Amino acid sequence: MAMLGFEQAPKSRLNNLLPRISCTGATAFRDAVMKGNQLMLQLFALFCKKGAHDKFKFVHVVLTDGEDNKSQVSLQDFLKYQAYLRQELPEDTLQTFYIGVNVENNQTVQREMQAILQCSGKSASYYPIHSNGINDIFQKIQMQIGLRVQQKGLVIESDKRQIALMQKQFQPVLQMKVNNYIVLFTLDISGSMSGNWGQVCNAVSGFLGNLGSNDLVSGIVFNDKVEVVTQSNAQPQKSVQSQQYQNQYQVSNTRDEECQIF
Repeated sequence: MAMLGFEQAPKSRLNNLLPRISCTGATAFRDAVMKGNQLMLQLFALFCKKGAHDKFKFVHVVLTDGEDNKSQVSLQDFLKYQAYLRQELPEDTLQTFYIGVNVENNQTVQREMQAILQCSGKSASYYPIHSNGINDIFQKIQMQIGLRVQQKGLVIESDKRQIALMQKQFQPVLQMKVNNYIVLFTLDISGSMSGNWGQVCNAVSGFLGNLGSNDLVSGIVFNDKVEVVTQSNAQPQKSVQSQQYQNQYQVSNTRDEECQIF
């Protein structure tokens, strides 16, 4: 697990590593998400061998503030890979949360996210937000996966009811069965993120604080390059080449027809 970059949540180095990062460069969004998906698949396969695959809930939190302008993986190849991922990982095992910061008026981003969601099925959600809503959306995601957040005087909408959190600390109790979580943060560090990076770091820190000792976390950051920051001796990687994946996945004709660019 350590070789893949996953570490126990209470011992995670993300709280120290992320604030040191400077935001610069372009946006290789698809390359980064695909790298994260690969890590999830590798870890899922490892757990399957150990018979522990049904004991963990996989959560992929992806945040970006602009359209992809650097990835080597094309949108069509990316969509095919999402369909492949949907076949390999059950929808109740992996949940992906895409967060778009200040992109609500970017038609390119909206079209691409619509296509991604269509290929991903029920396992993916998309939240276009303003920059002042970063912390709130991270808290909402925690609620959706079964974590009650630690916050004072906050009211969060969940399952058609409002839960008031008033001067109390809650643990993961929303679900009858308490999951162990594997959380991967895939975060945009392109130049345009510089004004929001502090909020992102604080939101990730708050998320980590609500995870337990048996939960695992990892972190990917991306601009022109993709880096798994929690891997030992992590080095930035060049953008992923589409050719690496041409023989990795096969999807049915029906599923391929579903995954189209609008």
